[in-house]
Amino acid sequence: MRTFHWVSGELTEVQRFINVPMRWCEQYPARERRELWIRSTGGIEVKLVVHTRAMPARRGHRVLAVLHRRQLVGLRNLSTGAQVNFVRSDPPLLWRRCDGVAVTLLMVVAVVAGLMGALAAGAVATLAAVGFPPLWILGRWLLRCGLSVDVEGAFETAQAQMEGRVQLRRVK
Repeated sequence: MRTFHWVSGELTEVQRFINVPMRWCEQYPARERRELWIRSTGGIEVKLVVHTRAMPARRGHRVLAVLHRRQLVGLRNLSTGAQVNFVRSDPPLLWRRCDGVAVTLLMVVAVVAGLMGALAAGAVATLAAVGFPPLWILGRWLLRCGLSVDVEGAFETAQAQMEGRVQLRRVK
């Protein structure tokens, strides 16, 4: 079961940046990064960063931000009623450069094991290299689909908590 947290308050600042991958394995599906500052009703300011093209709110609007593992996964504009599920609108990539390196290393192990006469080890490494990409992509896709559905439910639970219908501060 996933645990979600939420932050509600006034959006005091939104800044838009263009992404430039800094490390060899960083790849973002969205070329834009948004930095949001939300001031809660208690006066605490929270900075959130999300890689997205979609932003349903601007400075001065009241918002509800849903977080999963300290990352912003959804934003609801309470002033206008608009909302965006970032897992659905700009999903993380299913295949990254790092994954290609893992497949290449498995293939090298298969070739070396085959040359050394360990045919069983070579066959296992070859099967792993061939089976790894589709299983890895399928696993990431299933996790992303499940998270996207859970974010929609977290919006409703967080809204109910905010309105005082539920007393818990954590959304499950």
